[in-house]
Amino acid sequence: MFTFVDSIEDLAYLNEELSQKPYLGVDTEFRRTTKDNMRLALLQVNDGDETYLIDTILIDDPGCNADFLFSPSVLKIFHSCKEDLEAIFAWTKKEMVNIFDTQIANSLLDGDFSIGYQGLVEQEMDIVLNKNETRSNWIRRPLSDSQLKYASLDVEYLIYLYEIQIEELISTNKLEWHNQEIKRLVDSLGLDKEVLNTPVNRLSVGQQQRVAAARALLGKPDLILADEPTSALDSETTKKFLNEVMEAFDSSKQGIIMVSHDVSIAPYFDSVIDLNKNHA
Repeated sequence: MFTFVDSIEDLAYLNEELSQKPYLGVDTEFRRTTKDNMRLALLQVNDGDETYLIDTILIDDPGCNADFLFSPSVLKIFHSCKEDLEAIFAWTKKEMVNIFDTQIANSLLDGDFSIGYQGLVEQEMDIVLNKNETRSNWIRRPLSDSQLKYASLDVEYLIYLYEIQIEELISTNKLEWHNQEIKRLVDSLGLDKEVLNTPVNRLSVGQQQRVAAARALLGKPDLILADEPTSALDSETTKKFLNEVMEAFDSSKQGIIMVSHDVSIAPYFDSVIDLNKNHA
């Protein structure tokens, strides 16, 4: 069951209620027409007792009536949050804080970094969710009953997943490790902390590369394939980045295959193949 919210008055009332919650499961449905053009179509929120579907087409400007999304005292639980953060920013022009991502948590617990929400629910709870509306048109109104049911299920189990994962992260001492790893990567790669909640289309090419590098390292995969990861970095940041990468790999026995036109980075690697010489 869910409550459909389609007026600013109802959203204002809901905002006061959700702002008192310790955590919320959050998801979005949106349409992206170009890299820089995204429109939030529906915001789904589960507070542990009830699910709310907020029509962000009818409520095109929430003003201060969605402050629960930006409260540092309310934890927002997502699965693979990057595009959700972009979509919410497009609707509110505000950046979110206090976020938990079940996909990242799964990777830290030695799971698949790229696992989808439905896959994680099935893995952890043995529940199979319907995927029929994955590529639905969320801008068109009215939304169908099938769309509304699909959207509500997208937040139904986020809090349950969080409760499972947070316990495992704490018991394995990985929650603090996660926080320290994020800070260490951000500091060493020269990323401002605000970058973590900044929509990708507002980042420079160099910032996008460093964010991608940080995200790849965070999951601690056995092998990373990197195509020109330093091409948009200055020489000093390149050195910091490579030192960080090599330190991480030395301690974890991970491997990296890197393709680059920058011959100055060759000394960082155990083996170097010059394709120009081999071609000749």
